[in-house]
Amino acid sequence: MNNYTIRVELSEPTPNMHIELLYTMLENGFSRSVVCEKGNTYALPSNEFTYVGTENIRSLTDRIANLINSFSHDPAVFISRSEERCWSGLRSINLS
Repeated sequence: MNNYTIRVELSEPTPNMHIELLYTMLENGFSRSVVCEKGNTYALPSNEFTYVGTENIRSLTDRIANLINSFSHDPAVFISRSEERCWSGLRSINLS
């Protein structure tokens, strides 16, 4: 399994487009949080997502761009494969 970190920038975003982005990504298996070694969950910055799966990075990029193109013309999508993550200042959240 591969772990990916994804950043999306919408072209000329509106508040409704941000909501559409959130629901589209969540409905397609992407997450808006990370979990630390101690099991605590943290919210990611705006327009950032994580994904765990077997897809290669090119097909994942194409799939995300196609999903977003339905409501935002020519979005910017940046993906990196993440073997290890470190963060500071993220907001702790309780998902239970």
